[in-house]
Amino acid sequence: MIARATGDAARWRRRGDNALRFLAAVPVGYGVSSLWAMALARVLPMERSEATVTGALVALLLCALAAMYAYAARSGWRALLTLLLCGGVAAAITWSSIATGGKA
Repeated sequence: MIARATGDAARWRRRGDNALRFLAAVPVGYGVSSLWAMALARVLPMERSEATVTGALVALLLCALAAMYAYAARSGWRALLTLLLCGGVAAAITWSSIATGGKA
């Protein structure tokens, strides 16, 4: 009976880890790539329209990289926390650009 309980616990741990990886890959990865698109559009030293297109193209690449990293990381928690940290950096760049009256 103990072996069965241990097997069930391991199965649920794998399912939870998979759910965290999916959460990190899809909604969090999309949010992080969107934040970087905003940050790059505000800080790149080029015309506004060119900076927006460049930021959007880089965001497409980042969205794919975030999904790949979510499943390559050592654990689902590590993937989620790393992507949230990357998003926080992009949000700080965007916020500081807005607060200091950067390129609008």
